[in-house]
Amino acid sequence: MALKYQIGVDAGGTHSTAIAYDENGKELGRAEGGPGQINADYEGGIKNISDTINELLDKIDGDCMRVLVGIAGLSVVGNAPEVAATISSRINNLPTRAITDSLLALYAGLEGDDGALVIAGTGSVYNGLQDGHLIAVGGYGNILGDEGSGYAIARSAMQSALLSWDKREHNSLIDMFTKLFNVEHMDECNAKFYKMSNPEVAGMAVHVAKLADEGDKDATKVIKEQAHLLARDILIGLGRYEDPKPMKIALTGSVLANNEMLRGLVEDEVKEQYPDVIFSISNGENARAVLFDKSKDYRYFTNHEDR
Repeated sequence: MALKYQIGVDAGGTHSTAIAYDENGKELGRAEGGPGQINADYEGGIKNISDTINELLDKIDGDCMRVLVGIAGLSVVGNAPEVAATISSRINNLPTRAITDSLLALYAGLEGDDGALVIAGTGSVYNGLQDGHLIAVGGYGNILGDEGSGYAIARSAMQSALLSWDKREHNSLIDMFTKLFNVEHMDECNAKFYKMSNPEVAGMAVHVAKLADEGDKDATKVIKEQAHLLARDILIGLGRYEDPKPMKIALTGSVLANNEMLRGLVEDEVKEQYPDVIFSISNGENARAVLFDKSKDYRYFTNHEDR
């Protein structure tokens, strides 16, 4: 009897990871590929995702039953069934489901339980699950939202530095940015900032966090503001549950995993209103979500695309 397996794919803004699991949840193999963020580069993202899956398929001798793909930027692009069908058409017409990368992380982080997963990395979003119903808060991208994310921290820090520069006030963030951009004056940073990709901007958040950890008041103010906004989104999500509310919240993403100050501020503010909430750090493979996905909405190639 041929080996039966399923594939989970975590397609993010920097790379895509595809992992194959047997029917008992044992990992059989994996493949790494390029970025899968389709709102930034739709065709490039789809190609990277498909190429990564095909590389993994070539490694395993067996029958792949289904492919679950969590894609960064899918909520912006929309039309998940069409995206799933497009990917299916490029991976031997295998049954494929496309969901947001945040929902993929929710399935993986909660392992089938009710509760919530809060992501704060390059972007941010709250996703809750109760009795099969999804509750989403935030996740509106770097222009309209992404509170508490690396991008939002860096953007807020940049705004703080520019305001102080205009006022000719001291602000340690001015020195930080001029060094990072290798320029002499703060007003030279603006143009360079706009030329950066989202992950590049988000990457500057670690420097803001370092300053805050050293006690700098301007950097600390930025961290506190962003922590409050992320806690606000969590409280909104918890408020939308039916009673009794599930109190399990998994946290993931580089900001929540690595920035202890922000994470502590978020947890403290949420616990003021919901003292029974249980926080945990979810650092597992999000591709594992395919093991817990109960949906039957898997799409095949639908002849909508010339091959």
